[in-house]
Amino acid sequence: MAFAYSKEIFRAARLLVGWKQSQLATAAKISRQTLMRIEDGENVTVDTVKKVIVALEKRGVEFIDATEDRGAGVRFIDPAGKVTPHELDEDDSNSR
Repeated sequence: MAFAYSKEIFRAARLLVGWKQSQLATAAKISRQTLMRIEDGENVTVDTVKKVIVALEKRGVEFIDATEDRGAGVRFIDPAGKVTPHELDEDDSNSR
């Protein structure tokens, strides 16, 4: 299974939710070095990429597949419309 997302898509998704590399690596249960390899466009396993995608989707990122007219992308979604990505960080720190 190949992924149609570029290294820029993964970096954009991470930045969209306001995470540092270390935060995404922890959420995806991978090393920061492995995440750096993804963001540098190096080869990693499909399972590793899936872990990163799942972690970002749980945070509210939607991956958008490329079409004939447009390239792939990401966007932040919150069906309830209650929080922004940065507000989630504040909630996380209050629950510790």
